[in-house]
Amino acid sequence: MKNLFKSLPILVVVAIASGFTLDAIEHQQEDKDRIEVSFNRKMEFNDLVKIKLDLAEAGITIQYRLLEFDEQGGLKSLDFKVDCNDGFSGSAKSREILNQTRWGFYRDYRKDAESPFGTGGL
Repeated sequence: MKNLFKSLPILVVVAIASGFTLDAIEHQQEDKDRIEVSFNRKMEFNDLVKIKLDLAEAGITIQYRLLEFDEQGGLKSLDFKVDCNDGFSGSAKSREILNQTRWGFYRDYRKDAESPFGTGGL
């Protein structure tokens, strides 16, 4: 668990430096115990690969079971399964991802978290 907390700031820096928006991986600096991934129509294939690699560094496994892109290369639909490798796992599927969509998953590691894990609408 301590290694995860050490890697979260690195994950955020990598996410920012890679050029995809904080919509992809949101991390509030005052709340270092939460990881949130939000998919939207602006994302392209390379963004999803980067998310998968960054999550793996944080100890989270994500498997994309269905990927569909529009004519411009934007993410249109997605079916994924996520495993936080600590007893929390789940999946979600969306056939119509839009630019304003807040859809994906989160893992909140705080002991007093109202909900430690969720998939789907954020």
